[in-house]
Amino acid sequence: MTRTRVAVVLGGDPADRAAITSGLLADAGLTALVLTGHPEAVDPRLDTSDAGPVEVRPDDPAARVEAYRSGAADPDDDVLAALSAGGDSPLAAVLGWEYARRAAASGYWDLVVVEVDGDLAAVRRIAAAGELAAFVETRWPANVRFASMAAGTRADSRVREAHRLALLAGDVADFLAGPLEVIVAGRSSERTAAMAALARGAVRPEVVADGHGGYRVEYPVPTAPSAPPSVEGDRLRLEHDGFRAVLGLPSLLTRCVLVDSAFDAGAGLVRLRFLPDPDLWPENLVPTGSAGGAG
Repeated sequence: MTRTRVAVVLGGDPADRAAITSGLLADAGLTALVLTGHPEAVDPRLDTSDAGPVEVRPDDPAARVEAYRSGAADPDDDVLAALSAGGDSPLAAVLGWEYARRAAASGYWDLVVVEVDGDLAAVRRIAAAGELAAFVETRWPANVRFASMAAGTRADSRVREAHRLALLAGDVADFLAGPLEVIVAGRSSERTAAMAALARGAVRPEVVADGHGGYRVEYPVPTAPSAPPSVEGDRLRLEHDGFRAVLGLPSLLTRCVLVDSAFDAGAGLVRLRFLPDPDLWPENLVPTGSAGGAG
């Protein structure tokens, strides 16, 4: 079976994005679903009739959020309400990506195109899955959620909702980090593309032993972080002006502690240093002197 191709078109104005989408659909006979906030801007040369190969669906975050809340154990829960506030809320963004993920997984279309307004706004929308996952993990860690879920329907309703949010965010994060294309319209396309790659977790760190029992780790970043990097559970948080990237750590580093970080502007890298956590490694594998720095 041929995998459905997924393209995210962001930046520029609606006409810029519509032109790029039209170019993607230049192949005759290609079936496509276009998800856009500006259906009126779709290139009129595309056959979007009922019998045509191109289907256009408007972006409707309010409807998606309402549908999600209707399936909640407690639709009026204040945490869920806070996550749902506004059309650009993290939950609304994640639900939009989930819609695209399911459309692609159906295999019905050859191509799924998602048009996203703005540059930085689009990057924030892409970063929403990692942000939502980190929010849930910080307040209801996986071990707490799974222990509670063992009670089935008797489990606390908020924990059940947290578990549902975590599964949603995880599925979307995997989808965004996968083999999709990101095409940037307008100016500053290279920088915006680099920010989008970071936001969707499509960057891979270089990890090397530092020769002193620890590890040097480098992540490519397009701009200097606005705050020192931090580790929350098994995720690395990188704060930038306007968006927050939440990246999964390699399993080796989840058993270590972040002890130092620096930004190399010339190389476009965040350089981190990790030391083994004595509580998570056999004593004979923890280098002498690491305990104080990793505790």
